[in-house]
Amino acid sequence: MRNMELMARWTEMGMVCLVLIASLGFSQAHRIDLHTHILPPFYNDWLAEQGYGPATLPAWSPSLHLEYMESIGTTTSVVSITTPGVGPFNNNSLATTRSMARKLNQYSYDELAKKYPGKFQFWATVTLPDVEGSIAEAKYALEELNATGIFLESNKLGIYLGDPAFDPFFQLLNDMHALVFIHPAKVPDVRTIPGLPQGVVDFTLDMTRAAVNLVFTNTTQKYPNITYILANAGGSVTLLAYRIALASQYYSLPVMIEEFKQFYYDTTFSSTPSAMPTILQFATPDRMTFGTDWPQGQVVGTAFYTQTLDEYPLDKSEREKIYRANAKGLFRRNS
Repeated sequence: MRNMELMARWTEMGMVCLVLIASLGFSQAHRIDLHTHILPPFYNDWLAEQGYGPATLPAWSPSLHLEYMESIGTTTSVVSITTPGVGPFNNNSLATTRSMARKLNQYSYDELAKKYPGKFQFWATVTLPDVEGSIAEAKYALEELNATGIFLESNKLGIYLGDPAFDPFFQLLNDMHALVFIHPAKVPDVRTIPGLPQGVVDFTLDMTRAAVNLVFTNTTQKYPNITYILANAGGSVTLLAYRIALASQYYSLPVMIEEFKQFYYDTTFSSTPSAMPTILQFATPDRMTFGTDWPQGQVVGTAFYTQTLDEYPLDKSEREKIYRANAKGLFRRNS
């Protein structure tokens, strides 16, 4: 009941913010949103079987998604599922998990990208920590369905991206010059702070851990053809990069900083007056992309962050890069 009331309250506040944004008459049309999610009915039903009830899931449909895009001037949404992904769950076989990943990817192509050309693209779902299944699904989605790239969670069962167990999968991504969108997941074995959705604090920690692990395990250097986009502005990476680099026993400070600067950082939940100066200084507008986390982000203020980004003092060139030009460049690189 509390979750339902919280969702209703934030949805109402979000709609008010959207009306305010629309009334600003801003010139930020034609955004490309690299961070949005889908919840097709068959996936909702499947999640419910795993214990994720409808009270925790926002309403979603292609029509609702298109309405939201129009309300903020988005021309293209690149969609994915979100945590918990396709598991693994205790009551599912490996075959069931692989089947659900294929069904989600086929749906994203048939019912979104193909049916609404130019409006939707998608990040493909894979089945990590199942490396063999992930290799097969990534190849299929990228080669047969023209997926924009691969959706990965920051950790699966406590195994973080960059773990040597995932090397064969990352070798494939490197060979295919893949784009990878990294989304935070729940911090393993940590209780959520009472009264806060796990995405507010825990996701930030987990996103940071995954990005650092990719650098510290030499994954970014071993597989240089992979391009990474970090959701939520990389958690705390831009704030902690120098502290992390100075503590490293592996590489010099300039090398470590350069590795962190190779990531792209999306603006989701990060476009406040206190956060933007650090992100802009470290990542620069050349390595930032627009994201909203809709529809899940309604609970924690998607509309508010979109408004603060629209109101933040950026010059025309900087705004163009963040809202669409950088994303277009990534698409061209991947074509």
